[in-house]
Amino acid sequence: MHRSVAYLPRTTLRQLRQIPSPPQQLPTYLTPTANYSRIQRAAFTAGFRQQHQATSRKFKTGIAAATALTAGSLFYYCWTKDPLIKVCYAEAIESKPILPISAFSSSTPAGTITELKDDDGLVALRAKSNEELMVALLVYGLCAVPGLVDLAPYIINAAEALHLQGPLFWLIKRTVFQHFCGGETPDECAHCMERLAQSGINVILDLSIEADLHLDAKKPPKTQGYYPHQEHRADVTVEMIKECLRTAAKGRELCGDAVGAFAAVKVTAFAPPELLLRLNQVLIQMDQAFEAWQRGDGTIDIQGLSQIVQHVLPPARDAEQQKLRQEILSRVGTLDRIEVDKLFDLQGKHRDVWWSTSEIQRENTPLTPEELQAYDRMVNRLDQVCRMAHDKHVGIMVDAEQSYFQEAIDHVAMNLQQKYNRRDDRDHTPTVYNTYQMYTKAAQKKLERDVERSKRENFGFAAKLVRGAYMVMERKRAAQLGYPSPIHDTLEDTHKSYNNGVRFLLDKLREQQEATGEPLSSTTAPVVFMIASHNRESVILTIEEMERHNVLPRSGVVHFGQLYGMQDQLSYTLGKNGYSIYKYLPYGKIDEVMPYLLRRAQENSTVLGGVSKECALIWQEVKARMSGKGVVVRPKAIATSQTTVSADPAAGNEVDVTTESANTV
Repeated sequence: MHRSVAYLPRTTLRQLRQIPSPPQQLPTYLTPTANYSRIQRAAFTAGFRQQHQATSRKFKTGIAAATALTAGSLFYYCWTKDPLIKVCYAEAIESKPILPISAFSSSTPAGTITELKDDDGLVALRAKSNEELMVALLVYGLCAVPGLVDLAPYIINAAEALHLQGPLFWLIKRTVFQHFCGGETPDECAHCMERLAQSGINVILDLSIEADLHLDAKKPPKTQGYYPHQEHRADVTVEMIKECLRTAAKGRELCGDAVGAFAAVKVTAFAPPELLLRLNQVLIQMDQAFEAWQRGDGTIDIQGLSQIVQHVLPPARDAEQQKLRQEILSRVGTLDRIEVDKLFDLQGKHRDVWWSTSEIQRENTPLTPEELQAYDRMVNRLDQVCRMAHDKHVGIMVDAEQSYFQEAIDHVAMNLQQKYNRRDDRDHTPTVYNTYQMYTKAAQKKLERDVERSKRENFGFAAKLVRGAYMVMERKRAAQLGYPSPIHDTLEDTHKSYNNGVRFLLDKLREQQEATGEPLSSTTAPVVFMIASHNRESVILTIEEMERHNVLPRSGVVHFGQLYGMQDQLSYTLGKNGYSIYKYLPYGKIDEVMPYLLRRAQENSTVLGGVSKECALIWQEVKARMSGKGVVVRPKAIATSQTTVSADPAAGNEVDVTTESANTV
């Protein structure tokens, strides 16, 4: 439970000023009551002024950033560490009841949309402690400094060269890391999960494994294979992901079974990148071959299939294998794309007939025998993780990556969905979610094809829709290699693609309700998906379409997601109004998480740059708390029911909420 001096009336604060200081008091110039206004002004005005001085010199920008960082850190330290504040803290907890934001659950879609559109909404700020607000002010102020995010990698490299990374990481851990990450260990994340759940917010745990995992390159790995050191790293990653799943399951135990949890995984962490590149090339060649030899109606006949076998698959190693191929082809007729993929699936029952080769053919084969074995080990690692997640009722969110890996990732993810998202298993919700980057030109077609496949093979289709995170990289690579960019040409096209994906999936849910006449649930729906977006318009569109198609917020078939530490107004408003909302929560050692923090800051520079309004609202809330006028609503228990709200007129700034349990949606 977070503590806050905002719970105390002015009279209590005046009395506290008269309490003698403890023996080990801070120097006068560091105490909050002595120089509060000076530290306050130095901490925050520097960040705000920089937003309106675009013509300032870079030298001045650096000085302003350093001033804001130092002064803000001093203020943060004094604010949170002073013994007198701790006295306020304990008294506040004992004297003032606190209640969950999620208790205010009697809402309508129209009311939710109104709150989402309110630029002056304070629902997220009132759920945070003073410490969290001050850290947010400092972080947002620094992110708003022009060029500082781009300079951050050079600052870190310089600190490491001068052996000053210790103090720098200490400062980062207590500011940027604290704001955007759940902690360094799974246990630290469990506390964060519980606190978010009290506001109706679930989590997607993301173990940051972008560093080298501290493996000894000189020590011979236990795993033997074509890429021994990389496969050893993948084996270590599996054990780390399993610990992540245990933490997610623990969060469900602490917060109740009604709370969902996911673990995010990257397929590139489970296999050597070289293997995924080769696999991706094979799958692209298969797609191109189908398009080249299909009959014009989206199907291919035996002549086209023979062309695929001849030009894409490896040559038959002997007469017996050639005979088996001919027998299979003679039994098939006209096939569409889904049926062709199933026929030549690397995990299918005819894998050896189509893909097995001999050593003397390795120069003419798309995947060598060693690579096929490495592929099997990758599938086994992913299967271990998904099996454990399935048993613990934790979801697996397969992240999207660069286009030169994505076909291989989609191939693996859909096969895992077929195994672990069975619709005839009513004891489990879908376990495996695949991510669709809707800024790609092929996204809508791929989405529709995968939904159709799930229908034919009777498994639940589970997706996370994102706009995309590699736009600059993808366009640059396409220009260098001379192929058409896979990314939509305009931002408007990307928005249209994203919104069309949302409408398409919701339409499938509508069809299911009309066909069965039964309400939707996460265990019976043919489609479940997550709107992973910071775009307010996309969130509002989804709520409107859910209302139009009669999809209830608590049905568990439509989720929303944002990054931890960003767009909290969206997240807390959705949680307050009963929608399924998740925060993407990375964790790991500070040096391992830094690449994630830098990449996220750079990718979302537009979001982070427009924080003037957010900072103004935070500062308004801080001043209201200090004056005793702020309304503080702090989580205490998870509310999944109707609520009765009452206010004590004498208290003036406290809200009392009484909840009644209910098992119905």
